Formats: sequence, C-alpha cells, structure tokens
Amino acid sequence: MAEDPDTFRATMRRVPSPVVVVTAQGPQEARGITIGSFSSVALDPPLVSFNVACEARMLDVMEACQRFAVHVLGEEQAHLAKQFAVPDLTGPEQFEAVPYTRDPDGTPILEGGSAVLRCRPHDSLPAGDHRLYVGLVEEVEQRPDRGAVLYYKSSYRGVGNELRSTRLAPVNRVSSDSS
Repeated sequence: MAEDPDTFRATMRRVPSPVVVVTAQGPQEARGITIGSFSSVALDPPLVSFNVACEARMLDVMEACQRFAVHVLGEEQAHLAKQFAVPDLTGPEQFEAVPYTRDPDGTPILEGGSAVLRCRPHDSLPAGDHRLYVGLVEEVEQRPDRGAVLYYKSSYRGVGNELRSTRLAPVNRVSSDSS
C-alpha cells in the first residue's frame, strides 16, 4: 500500500534538494520552471535528470524543445526560484524583470548564478504524476561561485557552512574478541 501523499511530502521536505531553473524555447513561447529534483546521472556521456509535473505548462515545452538550459542559482537568486515556481504565469510574465539573453537556439539564458548547463533532450519517461527528463550536457558555463540554493523544510536556503566530519574511535579488536 502506498504511503499517504501528505506524509510522504512532509517527509521529503526534510531532505535538502538542489534548486535549479530550467529554461527552454517551445513552439509557442519560452518558459522556465523551478526544479527541486535535479541530479547528475552519468559522466560518460554527461547526463542530468529532473522531473516535471504532468500538469505543468513546461511539459509541452520540454516535449517539443531541441535544447534546454539548467541554471544553477546563486544564493542571491532565491527570488528566481520563487518567480519560476508560480504555475499560472505566461511565458512572457515569467521573464518580466528577469535579466537574460537568448542563445542561438532561442533558449533563454539567465544572468548571474553559479553555472549553466546547456543540454539536448536525451530521454524521458513517465513517472507517476510527473515525467522524468534526462538531458545530455553539451556545454557547461562555469561562473564565479555564488553558492547554491537548496529547498529544505518548505523554504529556499543557502548551502551554509561546511560541516566537520567526526570519526569514531576505532574498535579495539583485542578487547572485543575476548568477550
């Protein structure tokens, strides 16, 4: 039996997730979407993945696009995560007051941030009420490191400080073998 969706959602909010914005040019308009399911998949070839809800307007764009861009947001760009998460905005409304340019394929490339991965669709498959997309990374634009945005406990957060690793003392095999 499947877990209650509310309990599952509440539990998953306890797992920090990287937040990126994916942009693409569709047949009618350019769109963007905030993604909290971004992950690297493979190094050879370089592949990344993310999920898009089946009811999202971005689904039609992803199904039709020839290329898309994954924007690793800097910590000062949490407002963009909020902007591209609003479901009822039109494509032009999404990009209002957002600094961006277009690459030769027409894909919107957001300014700022820590990196942009320019991708070609590689594969997709249904995944419950979402669709899983896998992209082939064709180009990586590293920018000055501006941190990253995470989603944790229903809010956007920065990465924070590095945690020190604590090591447990090794087990004394001689004393444990005699018991």
